[in-house]
Amino acid sequence: MKRYLLKWLLIFVVFIPGRALGERPEISLITCSSGNELYSIFGHSALRAWYPESGKDLVFNFGLFDFNTPNFYSKFVKGQLKYLLGIQTMSDFMEQYKWENRGVKEQKLNLTDEQNDKIMERLEYLYRPENRYYLYSFLYKNCTSELRDIIYSVTDSNRELVLQSAQVTDRELINGYIDGWTKFGINLILGSTLDREIDLWQSMFLPENLYSLLARSQNGTEPFVTKEVELITDSQSSNSGGGFLNFISTPVSILLLLLIAVVLLFFKKGCSGWADNLYVTLISILGAVLTVIILITEHRELYSNYNLLWCNPLYILVVIASLGGWKKTERLLSAISLVFLAILQIVWAQKIQYAEPGFVVIVITLAFTFLGRVICKRGR
Repeated sequence: MKRYLLKWLLIFVVFIPGRALGERPEISLITCSSGNELYSIFGHSALRAWYPESGKDLVFNFGLFDFNTPNFYSKFVKGQLKYLLGIQTMSDFMEQYKWENRGVKEQKLNLTDEQNDKIMERLEYLYRPENRYYLYSFLYKNCTSELRDIIYSVTDSNRELVLQSAQVTDRELINGYIDGWTKFGINLILGSTLDREIDLWQSMFLPENLYSLLARSQNGTEPFVTKEVELITDSQSSNSGGGFLNFISTPVSILLLLLIAVVLLFFKKGCSGWADNLYVTLISILGAVLTVIILITEHRELYSNYNLLWCNPLYILVVIASLGGWKKTERLLSAISLVFLAILQIVWAQKIQYAEPGFVVIVITLAFTFLGRVICKRGR
């Protein structure tokens, strides 16, 4: 990372002064397709500044971070990880995406000289050592939203367009990129604030949305984009195959098997056993982890999370009562737990928070587990 920082500093010293000599670049938005890693699955955006007279070709990239940052994962969870603006040569930038087999497309922006200068002045200001670092937020401050703010700041002719309703929620947009256990985990930690309908401006936290909205935007009476160029064809193939073997590895299929086992035990015994206790314990542990993450994080996206109604660390009290043989206490706590699950049905029915299919299966399983404890007649 130090080597790259030195390289960016060298680029700043060598290339930026060219503008002071009167050379004005052509500015383009670069949009990259999804990658295979979780951090790249939503794509990427950058801004290109090409100086046709001197041949200098730079990319301003807000999506950089240092894996060697002390307490990297802790800071990421807490929302305290700093990303930074870096400058790369276009050739280096393209090599990276060729190696990753990811598509890259370019939109040449139709800017006046004054608008061009304003964008470059803003980029140069943000690249100063004291300004280049920023606290990352997936929805509100990322590599794409930073470019959105800069590009649209030079014109007010798109205000009515970008303030229109996107007729979609942040979560619906995110779910379009993920599936399987990744989708299960992300929807577990993201709170209900993502389930409100957003406007087109907010939707441009995703690279593809910025790309499409920019193509529809106007700069005064002219289109904001003069030309679109596919620089690298996306050669990644989506793996939608796998058939039955692929299905049985999904969260819903595995959780359905657990549900079937719990239901069979329910009708066979009508009372809790070691398997039920183990299931509730695992849910409680998951709830404890989720609670800690929500309490320590500064990511607004994780707040107001109604998943804690089913993924509840307090359910461990039911297990403790069961192991202690306190059947009346166990029945009471199980009845209270059923009330929590009933409240969750209202949350889902009113679309206050998204009901991930895997969560629905878990809630049904928990309902049978707690109901079995309530109606159980054995013990004192």
